[in-house]
Amino acid sequence: MKERIYLDYNASAPLRPAARVAMLDVLNLGESALNASSVHYFGRAGRTLLEDSRRSVANLASVPPAQVIFTSGATEANNTVIQHFSRHYPQRRILVSSMEHPSVLRAAPGLVPIPATPQGLVDLGALEALLAQDGGAVLVSVMAVNNETGAIQNVSEISAIARKYGAFVHSDAVQAAGRIPVNPQEMGADFFTLSSHKIGGPQGAGALVLGLCGETPTLLFGGGQERGARAGTENLPAIAGFGAAARESLERMNHYQALGGWRDRLEREILTITPDAVIHAKNTPRVANTTLFSLPGASSETLLMALDLEGVAISNGAACSSGRVEPSHVLTAMGAGREIASSALRISLGWATKEADIDRFLAAWATVTARVKRNGPA
Repeated sequence: MKERIYLDYNASAPLRPAARVAMLDVLNLGESALNASSVHYFGRAGRTLLEDSRRSVANLASVPPAQVIFTSGATEANNTVIQHFSRHYPQRRILVSSMEHPSVLRAAPGLVPIPATPQGLVDLGALEALLAQDGGAVLVSVMAVNNETGAIQNVSEISAIARKYGAFVHSDAVQAAGRIPVNPQEMGADFFTLSSHKIGGPQGAGALVLGLCGETPTLLFGGGQERGARAGTENLPAIAGFGAAARESLERMNHYQALGGWRDRLEREILTITPDAVIHAKNTPRVANTTLFSLPGASSETLLMALDLEGVAISNGAACSSGRVEPSHVLTAMGAGREIASSALRISLGWATKEADIDRFLAAWATVTARVKRNGPA
């Protein structure tokens, strides 16, 4: 059996050793459950762990700890913001980038899509035109870094336009944190979403960063956890792992940015092996770890299965559709035809990637595409 390599970090990063240790430290305390809401010794120990992790996540996002609310993940955090504004401002529109993650696009009915440019950026002219329409908008939601193309959105400029029309700004920063410096205040974002498992922490933990805009979105009601903004006993083992991953991500961000050299080599050699391949958002500012490309005439599902048999794990874009392989809605929003959108593949590198993994992928790509060429597209 071939040794397997993992190049799908934008879907979920492998657990960092430091995060595993932090989680085990919590679990191994073991004599009692550490409920951070309790006033006894074990509750106080849990509260200390919780607040230490909050500081680490806050440092990654360049905000004071009081602005960080822990959630079960980025999907919950995104839904919290979108549903809050949908419920409380039913007469006002919510504008969302047409390239957003499904946890934004499907969070509430009646969301208004903001068109994208062929380069994978929000169309700023279209955004301003939508804001200028009668009734304006109460919220603009644009992800900081696209999960499929890796394109870095100009959230600061988007926020400045939104402010002219009195709209709040939400940014899903899941794919930005740990890859590029993020600062909601400098970016003009009122609400910021983070995820643990995208940076090498455990699944099941995320965060909503609240700005100083006077709005506190709430999705789950009950106890007074997380300053009353998110009811439910906090998942301390996962949050401890999240905090450890946040610390390490901040300390080693230079490593992530250095992955750009390997990504550039990867793209050059993909084009050498398959000259008809199309690299998406190539001339757009991107995070260093992400490549999205298409091979016209091929099926991404066929290519994914063939690469998996060669021991290579990549994806066709977002990995949030219960295993279904569908045309990329991001590429469709960018104006790509069905043939391009249906043949897209995403490679995303991360904290444990080795250059030998790039070599393995390229060898597998040459083998798989030669076979497709011989046998014809599926």
